[in-house]
Amino acid sequence: MRTKTMKLTVAAVAAAAALSLTACEPDGSDGTGDEAAGAGTSTASAPAAGGTPTGKATGATPTGKVTGGSTGGTTSSAGGGTGGSTGGGTGGGDAAGGGRLKPAAQSVKIGQPATVDFADKQANVTTKLQITVTGVEIGSIKDLQEAKAPTANAEGHTLVYVSYTIKNLGDASLSFTAPSSKFVVVDTAGHNGVFMDPPASITVAKCPGPKFQGVKKGMEAKGCSIIGLSGTDNAPAQVGYTDLVDLLKFQAAWTK
Repeated sequence: MRTKTMKLTVAAVAAAAALSLTACEPDGSDGTGDEAAGAGTSTASAPAAGGTPTGKATGATPTGKVTGGSTGGTTSSAGGGTGGSTGGGTGGGDAAGGGRLKPAAQSVKIGQPATVDFADKQANVTTKLQITVTGVEIGSIKDLQEAKAPTANAEGHTLVYVSYTIKNLGDASLSFTAPSSKFVVVDTAGHNGVFMDPPASITVAKCPGPKFQGVKKGMEAKGCSIIGLSGTDNAPAQVGYTDLVDLLKFQAAWTK
């Protein structure tokens, strides 16, 4: 009995050892899985270690694609956004002459007339005017110097000469009034200029001021006003004539 029992025990131990050896062989499915996982982890931590293992390791190639796609998408989105915003903004503001134009009750071209209301409370004058802006030109500080006009305020500005004809349509005389003071020049950025007309006793040859004395119904006065735009390399985009109540609005505006 002892001999048979010992033989059975030895046989059982031998069988267990054989199974254990089979499980540890390189060709086993469990062993291959462990090696692949180990290779992926190792390659991910050191991608420069090998060409082929790196490609197979824990999705190194898919990771690259995701990153590339995300980056490409961001770049494309930024480019599209910038282009669309800039193009849209510029297109919307560049009407009729390359500037941000202000709205007006009447919008006409330079050389065309517009009818406006004019009131001077100090002179107690209320009338209608037909105004035609006949020209808009860039002037020079030298023109002021030649006329011996003050130039201190003109420094750092672009001088704009606005020529016009003003016809009195009402019964009141324009004597002791200044209808030309209602003109506004707007630059390409939408900013208003400032008046730089010299004293009435000084005449700038290239931009002589108007004379409204004695201008009654049906009569005209021609003149030119000097308006300075901020900056020495600026440009006019619009000439407006202000509203009687809201000075930020135009009764009429002229563009090229």
